[in-house]
Amino acid sequence: MKCLKNINMNCKICNSAFIAHRRSTEFCSKKCYSINLNHLKYINKIEGQDYVICKWCNMKLERIFGNHIRLSHPDKSEKDYSLDFPNQLLYSIKDKENFSKSSGQHMKTDKYKKMFSEMFSGKNNINHSSRTTDDERKSRSPFSKKFYIDRGYSEEFAINKISNFAKMDKNHSTTLKYWLDKTGDDIDLAKKLLKERQSTFSLEKCKQKYGEEEGFRRWKDRQDKWLNNYKKNNFSKISQILFNELYNIIKFDFNEIYFATLNTNKEIDLSCAKNYEYRLLLNDRMILPDFLINDIKTIIEFDGAYWHNKHFVNSTNKTRDQIRDTSIIGSGYSVFHVKELEYKSNPKKIIDECLQFIYDKKDN
Repeated sequence: MKCLKNINMNCKICNSAFIAHRRSTEFCSKKCYSINLNHLKYINKIEGQDYVICKWCNMKLERIFGNHIRLSHPDKSEKDYSLDFPNQLLYSIKDKENFSKSSGQHMKTDKYKKMFSEMFSGKNNINHSSRTTDDERKSRSPFSKKFYIDRGYSEEFAINKISNFAKMDKNHSTTLKYWLDKTGDDIDLAKKLLKERQSTFSLEKCKQKYGEEEGFRRWKDRQDKWLNNYKKNNFSKISQILFNELYNIIKFDFNEIYFATLNTNKEIDLSCAKNYEYRLLLNDRMILPDFLINDIKTIIEFDGAYWHNKHFVNSTNKTRDQIRDTSIIGSGYSVFHVKELEYKSNPKKIIDECLQFIYDKKDN
């Protein structure tokens, strides 16, 4: 069949006029031909669910950003597209689901964990103290008031915003140092955020939310769950030497004595991995006393040299211990604190003081 030449046609895709060499030619260019093939690919598919349409070139795609913009519109960007078509989707629902399943999986491999750890640890971190000032760190941290105030927001707005961040962060630490780092060493704000974190599941809040009985049940269940996940060998080894000596002196005078290495058969095992500390339910909390004589509601707490040294004097540990002691006393128990350094320097003196404390309570 002889081909016809110079036929005036209109492109099936872009409707522009062009001269065809065959009557069967329907497209003015390879680009429009590719668009047609692209349309055929998505026949019987649902827009939005299976594909979206690029408003710049009419291509149907699972996603517009990424390779499509880079290859088909090299002079444009994703931001340009959003500005030109503010209400248009950049990806289909199907693409989002597939992306969510695979997103970040490679980051969980040991190779990438090690690589990024080396890239951003220590002095490589852009916010490391050797590379930046306190003001610069605060201006970059969304946990700092300065971050919002520098951007024209009020101090009240900044505090509310930071509090909301704290509530959303479910994995954050409960140490003051963590919040000091987050807030750029803003001590007042760090203490406020720490206090909010520590009171998110208090007995009082549970009762307010769920009522007296149901609130207490929910709170107690959470305490039990927390203690079940509590590290089982987290007791001080030197404290057990003191408690063993005390136990051997007083064991015939009391029935209910509990400490970490004294098991339910009243046998002492310093090498055990299980913690036998008693779960004591107070009026507003559940605790694991270091040494408990339940017969006379008496507790001895061993203050280790690391967590109770002068470095932590003004820290959250001191405040936490004071609140804990108030709760213990308010629940009808007596508490006596032993300092590790004092015990090491004069064990006999400390043992005598503990015995005097115990028998004074017994006699009263």
